[in-house]
Amino acid sequence: MIADTGRGGRRRSSAERAVLWLLIGCVLLASSAYGVLLLLGPYVKSLGGNEATYGVLCAVAAPAAAVALLLLLRYPRRVAPHRLLAGACLLYAAAALLAASTGSVGGWLVTASIVLGTAWSVTYTAAPMIASDLATDADRATLIGYATGTIQAGFGVGPVLGNALRRAGLSYQEVFVAGAGLALAAALLVIPLAACLRRLSSAGHSADGAHHGDDALPVPGPGPRASEEREPARTEPAVTTTRAPRLPRSPSVVPLAMVLLCACIFTSMNSFQTTFADSRDLDFDLFYVTYTIAVIAVRLGLSRFLRDSASDRVVAVTTVGMMVAVTAFVFVGSSPVLYCLASLALGCTYGLGLPAFQARAVNLAGPAERARMLPMAGLLFEVSILVFPLVAGAIVSSGGYRGLFAVLLAITAVVTALGQLRGRPFERSPTGRPSGLSPGSPESPRPSPSVFESTHVPAAPSGPTPPHPRGHSD
Repeated sequence: MIADTGRGGRRRSSAERAVLWLLIGCVLLASSAYGVLLLLGPYVKSLGGNEATYGVLCAVAAPAAAVALLLLLRYPRRVAPHRLLAGACLLYAAAALLAASTGSVGGWLVTASIVLGTAWSVTYTAAPMIASDLATDADRATLIGYATGTIQAGFGVGPVLGNALRRAGLSYQEVFVAGAGLALAAALLVIPLAACLRRLSSAGHSADGAHHGDDALPVPGPGPRASEEREPARTEPAVTTTRAPRLPRSPSVVPLAMVLLCACIFTSMNSFQTTFADSRDLDFDLFYVTYTIAVIAVRLGLSRFLRDSASDRVVAVTTVGMMVAVTAFVFVGSSPVLYCLASLALGCTYGLGLPAFQARAVNLAGPAERARMLPMAGLLFEVSILVFPLVAGAIVSSGGYRGLFAVLLAITAVVTALGQLRGRPFERSPTGRPSGLSPGSPESPRPSPSVFESTHVPAAPSGPTPPHPRGHSD
């Protein structure tokens, strides 16, 4: 699943491989817990509610999740991503236990839903941040795909596991306890992940003699002074205070809009799949298993053979494919074969598309905006998946699933149109730095080579550095 060699053919160290495998294990457990809690939909129906009731339970978490992610956007590196991941998983486990202790649609279930939505929003955002820290521009989509592909795998494993436990005679409450156990295991797995990150950071210290701090990853650079090597989010107030207003003019706005719209598609297809399958006399296990296999195949397999899985061509093709896949669900009827084919098409296209959109948001951003891009993508995605079920549930209650798919087709049409646009990244000089910036200037971005490349740093030239002009445009 993960090759032993990094970019340039160099074998990855044991610490590098351990970071990736532990990250994959952690997000698989956490997302499986999320998948198990998707059975809240049929649980609410068993208590006398309907899809609209479940949509409201999802949407009540949106304000708290938005506040949490706005704080993360405002201070993108104030807390290390792996610590965010651990804390969010612990909160998710506690909320799952609270949901398991309820027997009606009331205040406690609403409280549990708020915490579940908020904790998962942070989890979903922190995992790609860890993966992105290991990446270069060219392979960022691939490594984000490893993290988000594993998340999608958990989304498929969780409902299947929960359904199996239900068939074995367990109550919904007991199934939710099992979900809490998975989230707790994910939090505990962050302990060895943090140890491997520290070991990887120490290896970087030994190689270049620079001090990055316990939570930073070793990033090779062209030889600036140690005080100038830290990423802007940690040292420059401009990154956390003055860059946000420039975002509307950034070329990253288009892929961020695509992330937001894809969240509407994802939450509708994923959260309401259990009730959709029941309405067609289908087994929703078919969707989750087929969809999961497709996502794993493209994110952890096919993406490795693409030179750049966030290229204009890949984005254009996958967005067209998503529209075809959503259209296919309108015609599945009660046929398990057509249901599997539609699920396969959605998994392949959405599975390859979302990490490409996230990576493009980072790659097209200016250097000082980059630290914000994944938190921003997480904010848009998570708020959308929490709020849109309110709309989707109301549509299903009034117009049935055909009405919902009509709305989803309109959304995929917009995504397809945006996917045909070509982004122009922040202009860089031939040396890889933004034009007009010297290596030691305060606004110089953190160098982009991955930790999987050699960490040898050439000696900085002695003597004063000639002045350079400082102007650039975002």
